[in-house]
Amino acid sequence: MSINDSSEWNEWPSQLAECEAELLKGLAGRFAGQPFGEPAWEEIGGMARSGAELKLSFLRLRKRGWVHAVKKAWGERLYYIPAEKLIRLLPALYAPPCAGAAASGLNIRREAGPGLALDLLHALAYVADQGLPLTAKGTVHKKSLQKLQEPLFLSHEHVRRLSLQYAHQDAYEPAIAVVLDLLLCMGFITDRDGAFRLDEQRLGEWLSLSEHEMNRILLRTAIERYGPNDAGMQLFRYFICLLAGPEREWIDVPALLRWMEGEGMLNAADAAGQAEAWLCALAGFGWGDVAEADNGDCAFRWTVDSRRLLFEDGGENGEDDARFYVQPDFDVICPPGVPFYLRWKLLACTELVQCDRVSVYKLTRAGTAKAAEKGFGAPQILSMLAQGSAAEIPAHVAAAVEQWGKEIGRTRFDEALLLTCLTEEEADRIAAHPRLEGELTRIGPKHFMVTTSETGKIRSMLEGMGLAPLKRVGNGDGKPPAYPLIGDEPKPEARERLMPGRYYEAQGIVYSGRNVRFFDPDHDIPEPVSLFPGYERLPARWFQDFRSYHSSTAQSIVEQAQSWQTRVLLNLGGKRAEFAPTAVYSAPWRAEGVLHDLETGTFERRELAAEDLGELRLIVPQLDGETT
Repeated sequence: MSINDSSEWNEWPSQLAECEAELLKGLAGRFAGQPFGEPAWEEIGGMARSGAELKLSFLRLRKRGWVHAVKKAWGERLYYIPAEKLIRLLPALYAPPCAGAAASGLNIRREAGPGLALDLLHALAYVADQGLPLTAKGTVHKKSLQKLQEPLFLSHEHVRRLSLQYAHQDAYEPAIAVVLDLLLCMGFITDRDGAFRLDEQRLGEWLSLSEHEMNRILLRTAIERYGPNDAGMQLFRYFICLLAGPEREWIDVPALLRWMEGEGMLNAADAAGQAEAWLCALAGFGWGDVAEADNGDCAFRWTVDSRRLLFEDGGENGEDDARFYVQPDFDVICPPGVPFYLRWKLLACTELVQCDRVSVYKLTRAGTAKAAEKGFGAPQILSMLAQGSAAEIPAHVAAAVEQWGKEIGRTRFDEALLLTCLTEEEADRIAAHPRLEGELTRIGPKHFMVTTSETGKIRSMLEGMGLAPLKRVGNGDGKPPAYPLIGDEPKPEARERLMPGRYYEAQGIVYSGRNVRFFDPDHDIPEPVSLFPGYERLPARWFQDFRSYHSSTAQSIVEQAQSWQTRVLLNLGGKRAEFAPTAVYSAPWRAEGVLHDLETGTFERRELAAEDLGELRLIVPQLDGETT
């Protein structure tokens, strides 16, 4: 089932028997999405469920896909609840208290930034503009790292307390490591030919999404990749998302941790520091504010609808349809909601002045020159501004951009190989050769050969004449270097390719600790009958008749129940009860186990002797979930 496929989710309460639902809740509360082995989950059931019931329920959960399995090389199995299933289960299985923190007396410690989506946009624009060459050790050059960090809001202080482990930890600050990790795991860049290079198709798909859709992908990815790799904190990261209210109320974080401690998920005191570290990262990602009360307690409020982003599929995807404003002072004011494909084009031809909830870009001659270098000339710039502006472009701004375009890129230097002939007669013969027509350009005796050392002087003279050449030296074909997606429009079909992605499992540079992907998936689910070896050889009356047996037979029935981890129905003191033996001893014969009084519904641990075994019947769960 994909994240966006809700059909199975809508049906699941009616699919699961009570025992299965209880077991699934226990697994989710104890392990979250972390891997666990066979002995660990068998401890969840408590006295109310026999071992056989739990094992059958576990098989059914596996068959329905709620629990997945992998197999290690030596045959050991690991089980886990997939993240896309956990996202769906938690709102149905748990209801954390909506304890709000009083707004008065709170001191803001971290304010939400403009957003991780915008940081990624600026990082991608830098890669497209400058590239990310790698050193011999495979790391990005230090100068490039400094330039990459400049436009980003996310900083070292936002994520340092997460104690992330990642490749080249001595070369990258944590914030840069997160950005590079996202660019890699989401497929925006790949390591190719000694540099990180853009994947234009993936970039185009990303720019076609709304910011809401981007945040949905980024929030799910961040929760799984950048938080502490233990069950309690994984659950905290999901539960804090459940508490997002329509009025963006402050959340009492210690109250949530105390509730989780009451549910047996974590120790509130031990988890407080990790919880605050995660909330600080959320502020850096642009999704919430962190505050501190006078008594030192931590409070948090969402600035995005995290519940909808994480837990609700389908519906409106928050199309971005806002427009920017071109000001008389050449500033371009970009409020929230401006489509990212328009922001991408703005970054290609302007200079970034301010990156915040409202971003500011400036039209300059240098920015127009930068765009011309990328094949984005003044006519294309004016067309883009007209398309994305909420109002008419001021006339003097449009005139200035047009004039800059006339002054820039009218000439260029091309690298060429000069073929020199000894005489004009030889040159005439070459020019007249039909197979060389169109392959050679004759420059004649009155043209000049320009060496590299002379280009600076000639460039200055041409600029003075209003014929400023491009800064780049061409390769002779007259084509500008390709800059991705300058002329592209959004691709609606991109949503289908990007939204179901499980990017938290992809390779990046941050070690997420999710090791199940390194093992082979195990789809071999045992048949339920395998839990009861020898079933077909036992007398049918043991399962069908509630009656008295010879003492040795009665003892054999109880021993069989203990072997299969199931129960017997018996008459004890004139009342019917169910007994789940956990140990059987001889000389004298006796059995220890859990006794369920069917009249009162109570459970207690009891020891039964041979003389306690009157009427009884062996209870074996059936494949349909009922019992005999």
